[in-house]
Amino acid sequence: MGSVNYDFDGDVVLVTGAARGLGRDIALGFARSGAKVAINDLDGADVSDAIPYELASRDEFRATLADVEALGAEAIALPGDVTVEADVERVVGEVIDRFGRLDILINNAGVASFAKSWEMTEAQWDAVVDADLKGPFLCSKHAARHMITRDGGGRIITISSTSALVGIPDQVNYQSAKHGVIGQIRTLALELAPYGVTVNTICPTVVSSPLLDFAVETGKAYFQEVARLCGASTVFPGLDNLEPEDVTHAVQWLASDAARYVTGIALPVDGGFTCK
Repeated sequence: MGSVNYDFDGDVVLVTGAARGLGRDIALGFARSGAKVAINDLDGADVSDAIPYELASRDEFRATLADVEALGAEAIALPGDVTVEADVERVVGEVIDRFGRLDILINNAGVASFAKSWEMTEAQWDAVVDADLKGPFLCSKHAARHMITRDGGGRIITISSTSALVGIPDQVNYQSAKHGVIGQIRTLALELAPYGVTVNTICPTVVSSPLLDFAVETGKAYFQEVARLCGASTVFPGLDNLEPEDVTHAVQWLASDAARYVTGIALPVDGGFTCK
């Protein structure tokens, strides 16, 4: 099958958690499609000692900006913590100051920390729920404030997970946050529809990423237990996980005019994982 191409010429998109992994691929996808791209990440800062892996480095953040610009896109890198409202307000404001508007928000930033529910610390709960649920709310709030005041509507897309749709052990913090995202986008979809703003979420299965590499290297027993309880992460023979571009294509469809009346949905991009 041929590749799918979307035209976002002149549109302004903000992608959070864009320094590496899925966020990076989403940013590059919009750059290839003609958008003006603002990328956000922590710029090497640590979220919490409760997160058991290294977050994106400052060098990765700068490299992603360079790669976006190399595709010919107007771009800006905006460090900031999506769990801090002052940071979010500043980042959204800088996007509007630089490009004049914000058309598309991609809430991709998120973290994970694993433990049995009876062993999970408050710090592990707070770090994940703040980043994965509060962060999308704050970003959507400030993007919506802009989108409802102008003619032309907008798109808000949050990355959730198949963990929002099924039970998976050692992820009560992550699943609570990702399931909460579904309720969040449904409410925002109703509130923002009168202004021409659509709000959706995508629920990917396991996606190739630095986090996946870390998890596989350090948690083989955990993955074996998940496979025993939940089965393979896709139903396609020989396919263990998706590539970032599989999710990027879905993001771009929801952001495009082709999905102008699609709102309030949780779209699994999961290789059939949730149909088992």
